[in-house]
Amino acid sequence: MNITGVACLRSTIRTIRSRVAAPSELIISGTSIARPRSFTTAIRCVNKSFSGQQPSPDRAISQQSKALYTTSSTTSSLVGQNTLVVYRDVYTPPSIAATHFDLSRINPSEHAQILSDFIIVPEYLSSLEHDMLVEAATKKLKRALGKQVRFEDGHFDGVITRYRECSATDWGAGPDSEAAAAAAEASSSSPSSSSDTPTAMSRSRAERTTPREIIYSIKQEFFPHHWKWVAPHILELEAGKGGIKPHVDHLEASGAVVAGLCLGSTAVMELIHEDDPDKLFRVLLPKRCFYFQRDSVRYRYKHGIPILPEDHQFKGSVIPKEKRISIMLRNALESSQAASAHGSSM
Repeated sequence: MNITGVACLRSTIRTIRSRVAAPSELIISGTSIARPRSFTTAIRCVNKSFSGQQPSPDRAISQQSKALYTTSSTTSSLVGQNTLVVYRDVYTPPSIAATHFDLSRINPSEHAQILSDFIIVPEYLSSLEHDMLVEAATKKLKRALGKQVRFEDGHFDGVITRYRECSATDWGAGPDSEAAAAAAEASSSSPSSSSDTPTAMSRSRAERTTPREIIYSIKQEFFPHHWKWVAPHILELEAGKGGIKPHVDHLEASGAVVAGLCLGSTAVMELIHEDDPDKLFRVLLPKRCFYFQRDSVRYRYKHGIPILPEDHQFKGSVIPKEKRISIMLRNALESSQAASAHGSSM
């Protein structure tokens, strides 16, 4: 690492240490686990010349280590060996939260819990991967629904408006080759250069060339490897008109995680507490990002995309409602999760 990179890393760690204290306890699917009271965040700065300019911490996070970090109690030796522990320790870093979350209507004492249960990774997809997925999803929709199919006015449950959707079962079948599987496995299990620093969950990787490779690598990088999954789902919202009313995904249809890849344009997701409509927050979901909600957010907050263009706002700014495609991933409902789901939703 050059001098500029070292300076960026030290400055960012000092900033994050001064701003955040981790919660002493975290509830994961009904189970309480200890979390250290203090932690640091490691950022791998781009090791090249910046023409005399120091990159901002957010740029270094989003482009290089993709913004996903674990607490200092989870060392690199755990990655690929105990994926459940790594999954439990993941959270959204405060620098990413500052630009992608509006928590102004949430009590500050609850911010850490929300950032532990709603994870966003900006620029998770490369531009080439994004464009490949948009093309593949569009072809999949046309094959399933027909080239001239219109956007539906309303979903069967009344939640979604002006949309097209289809299942993509074959995308969840695993990588297209043994080489792709080996590459995804290496991405999720290779140790970092230092065992006493937190581990960035998403690392530099070879370009992925098929939807199956991307979805497989997501499962390998972020979630316990023994989990089973519902078939991937493609949802397209019409520009200017499509939207999703606030709702909680059906408790009997999937498990504790609802994840998505955002394609085409930036969207604003609004999350409203089931028991208190004044308790809400918004998340900015730029195209190419990956996100997932789990546990307290998944079960206790209704999520949606504002339907009216004038309501599609983030921190007072209207975000244009352009064509948007999302690829949704949900883990399967297991017997142990079924009990947690009912308990967490009350």
